[in-house]
Amino acid sequence: MSEQFTRFRQNEPHLVLSRSLCIALTLLANISVLEGADKDSVSAELHRFLLTDSSKSAGILFGTMAGPDSRPQAWTEGAIVEDNDLRLGCPTAKPLLAYLILKEGPDLDSTIDHWFPEKDGFTQSHSITIKHLLLNSSGIRDYVTLVPINPDSAVTPTNSIDRAYRNQPLLFQPGTGFAYSNTNFNMIGRILELRTGKSLQQLFHQYFGAYAPSLRLDNGKGNYPQGYPRIWQYHWSAPGYAGGFIGSAADAMRVFSFVTSQPEFRIMTRWYATNGSISTDTSGNLLGLGIFGKSHFAGRGEAVVYEGNMGPCQMILAEVEGRVFYISTAHQVELPKLSELFQKLIGISFH
Repeated sequence: MSEQFTRFRQNEPHLVLSRSLCIALTLLANISVLEGADKDSVSAELHRFLLTDSSKSAGILFGTMAGPDSRPQAWTEGAIVEDNDLRLGCPTAKPLLAYLILKEGPDLDSTIDHWFPEKDGFTQSHSITIKHLLLNSSGIRDYVTLVPINPDSAVTPTNSIDRAYRNQPLLFQPGTGFAYSNTNFNMIGRILELRTGKSLQQLFHQYFGAYAPSLRLDNGKGNYPQGYPRIWQYHWSAPGYAGGFIGSAADAMRVFSFVTSQPEFRIMTRWYATNGSISTDTSGNLLGLGIFGKSHFAGRGEAVVYEGNMGPCQMILAEVEGRVFYISTAHQVELPKLSELFQKLIGISFH
């Protein structure tokens, strides 16, 4: 028994301690009843949804977290369990990359020619800013449509950038359009590495290790859900920095909840037009730095809602009224149906 606790026992009346213990136990009992009711409702919805899939490898996970200091909760059905390493994809990686840029620099209006010189074949790099990359308004093509989709073919961030951008024409003039491009975020990762002299894995550990210790670059050897295809559709390295991190659902929620609690999140969610100016249109889908939003979601107000996929597996990460929600599958589903289920589960969580 520690000296500090011994002094407490000597100085505090036993009656006060007993009353405090009773109050604490009563509160815990009430919380358990509420969580039990929510758990039954969520589990029933997940089970009902899973019955619509004929695949024996189907699996689905739903999680929620009330804030950065709360405990994540997760429910699973089928061929996926809570401690699996999920391929977290773009909804986790890209917001973290945007956050790191805001912490480490460079300035959002800096052009990228310092790291990707035009003389080396990087088209119009003197006209492309960091903000353009974060808003997918650079005009640089998505390497995912260009690299070999092959389970045996390794893909690095550097060669993906070369393949999609070096000596290649842009899709449009920077800041004049929108095209979702994973190349943009592989470039953000490389800029962070070149600027700091640290690997992106080291930066993730430095900034997020306390919240998400399982978060790491995929090496093809994670504790994946049984429902993931045994032969992955493309090499585990292919998502690169843009979406190639794995970890538990709880850690994905913890790290995103941490980011949403930081001052930088207000910059990420100012909602921008493709040219980088502050957008006045909040009637539908919203464009942020490394994130997306919706003006109406789950029957509530403005929310961050980032949908993604890793081959056949879908995931959605959301922040609604200060709470974080996550859903992930280990089987092929139609995204609109998954989004409908997700919104229903969010509604249950708020009741």
